[in-house]
Amino acid sequence: MTHPTPARPPLLPTPVVVLWFAALVSWASGRALAILGAFALPSPYGAPDTSATDAVDAQLLAQAQQLAALQSLPTTIAVVLGAIGLGMLYNRRGFDQLTRTPAVSAIVMAIASALAAIGVLALLTIGPERPLGIVDVQVGAVVAITTAAASASAVVLIRPYVDPMVAHVWAGIAGAGLALPFMIAGISPALVMAGAIGLGIVDRVRGARFEREVAFRKQLEAEYAAEHGDGGRGIGVSGLPGMPPLPRAPRPQRPWSPGERSLSIWLGVVAALVVTLAWTAGSAAAEAGLLVPGQGFALASLGAVPLLVQVAVLARVATPLREALAVASGLLIAASVAMITTPIPVVVASAIALQSLAIAIISGLIARRATEMRLGTVIMLAVTAAIVWGLVVLPSGALVLAFVAVVTTILALRRKARP
Repeated sequence: MTHPTPARPPLLPTPVVVLWFAALVSWASGRALAILGAFALPSPYGAPDTSATDAVDAQLLAQAQQLAALQSLPTTIAVVLGAIGLGMLYNRRGFDQLTRTPAVSAIVMAIASALAAIGVLALLTIGPERPLGIVDVQVGAVVAITTAAASASAVVLIRPYVDPMVAHVWAGIAGAGLALPFMIAGISPALVMAGAIGLGIVDRVRGARFEREVAFRKQLEAEYAAEHGDGGRGIGVSGLPGMPPLPRAPRPQRPWSPGERSLSIWLGVVAALVVTLAWTAGSAAAEAGLLVPGQGFALASLGAVPLLVQVAVLARVATPLREALAVASGLLIAASVAMITTPIPVVVASAIALQSLAIAIISGLIARRATEMRLGTVIMLAVTAAIVWGLVVLPSGALVLAFVAVVTTILALRRKARP
């Protein structure tokens, strides 16, 4: 008996994806402005070389507050958009729609955590000898919204496993107990909101998998009823003769030759080794004064070349995209060579922009070929890849590439070769 695998519906609704992409772009623009120093905050105590006093200049303080609000505006927009998208995801219609009790629990805990965040901020800013810096209504709202999102995500994620009261407790721990202290310690609310969004995506993946399993079992029941002529009455799948207690829906499988498997494994190993050796050699050379800023990243970023090819092999699109992979690899190598040979700010900035462009284009092409995404989704993924390269890979000195290579190599190891 063969069971064709039905086409999978989209994991996330399109409006939610668009909102989260807009949130990412807003946060990235704020980070870019911060790196460029567009909003340098003046000291409210006046010039540092003045004979000094602890008196606060009211005019400078007001100016610093205005600039701080402008500086945090992109993060505020990102957090609000992320929270709206999360609410739309939890308000979804479909198989795994929230029932009344989990929905009310999530709303109650979100409001309670938001109020707790406001209370803690009030104590930190109004209480004696607890300076926290410039905290205004905008910052307080961002912290409260983020804390509420973390609590709601915790309630929704654990709702199938615990009683409502236990869900409330864990939601309070995730919201006011973890998210709020992290933000007070200096973690960006945008990153905490990203964690809450990640919990929402995990819940959606679990719901989609459960939906596929139930649909598959219903199909088995219908086929069994049709074969045994019981008028379509259907029997519980766990009671079918010769069937396991909980049959799983078959996953789509494609031929995977030993050569493809070994190639993907070796490409991942090479990518991790390139980054590791570049970091080791770069650290030693920097201590000896042989490297300037930018050259170490240029060496480590070469690990992206085998990593891109490995991802293309895993996605089964390396052959049709061999010319594009060659061009992207050439651009990455040329940019790295330029940073190594001429490590001046203009060349380094241009080379990083060229690398981001190459990563964006090849990521979009791989996604387009592998999953037949729509053009709008491909463009969003390409922009996201460029943002990740500039704001995640670059600050880490390309060390993130080694971790990604380890993950992709583990995926390659798990694949079984078959003709």
